[in-house]
Amino acid sequence: MMNESRILNYIEDNFSVQKDTRLLIGPGDDAAVLKTERGKVLVATTDEMVEGAHFIKGFDYPEKLAKKLLRINLSDLAAMGNVKPLTCLSGGGMPRNTPSSWIKKFIKTLKTESAKFGLSLSGGNLSRSETLHIYMTVLGEADKGEIIKRDGAKQGDLLYSIGYLGDSKAGLEIFLSGKKPKSLCAKKLLERFWEPKPMTKVGRILGRSRLANCMLDNSDGLLRSVEIIARASNCRIMVSLKEKELSKELKEYSLSKRKNCLSYAIGGGEDYGLIFTASLKNENKIKKLLPSAKIIGRIEKGNGFVFENYDGKNESFEHF
Repeated sequence: MMNESRILNYIEDNFSVQKDTRLLIGPGDDAAVLKTERGKVLVATTDEMVEGAHFIKGFDYPEKLAKKLLRINLSDLAAMGNVKPLTCLSGGGMPRNTPSSWIKKFIKTLKTESAKFGLSLSGGNLSRSETLHIYMTVLGEADKGEIIKRDGAKQGDLLYSIGYLGDSKAGLEIFLSGKKPKSLCAKKLLERFWEPKPMTKVGRILGRSRLANCMLDNSDGLLRSVEIIARASNCRIMVSLKEKELSKELKEYSLSKRKNCLSYAIGGGEDYGLIFTASLKNENKIKKLLPSAKIIGRIEKGNGFVFENYDGKNESFEHF
């Protein structure tokens, strides 16, 4: 086991030299000091993973938790448009008996992953806790005019999705089964649960081109995403999701379980793709810039939302 001072020393040793000229003061001081460009705005987001709510009790997969923690935070930045990630702060609470090997694996993976996405680690905090929880705050910068909010959907807009819909929920089921996946299909779904791909490039394209009127990341399922947009933008959303817009892995898995694959896409969570709306006149431009974007609905006058051609019952993910 490692006490607090040894953990902090280990973090400082691993993150003391980082190739980030913007980070003037990093880990080891009371606060970080970051240099930002003139005329830019600072964009900040934070997210956490809590034992019992986001992962099962145990210390078997520190690398997976580190990877996912970073990715879910970057997904929030991607959903804001053309945002350049700058730095992150990370910390959490750990039980006294947390193995040293777990701590070291988590820190080393966080170092590798943050470098992969162009982030430095600028600080954080540690505390003792009865259960394990980890958090991260990510800072980015952007031009104010290239930020995309949730409340900009307009009557006549098309509703788009980019990224997987429902795959993470299927991957979670596979993980919770306790069985090691054997098929390529199951392996891919499990990977999509643990290692979602933040759509930072897509966010940059939509922010730069100013083609999207509103956008958010699909973290709590499609049902919850459209509910948020409808409420924030004071509009009515007609969702026309079809099986052809879902991954072949999800369709194969759903068939094996005798379940409706649309139910995974509508009620699932933690896919971390992007849901956005855009004017009908921009359809061809979006197809050219983002060929993998799928039209899954439209914005109308009114309130609320309707899922066409689907009569199943679904509930979106809720923390409380």
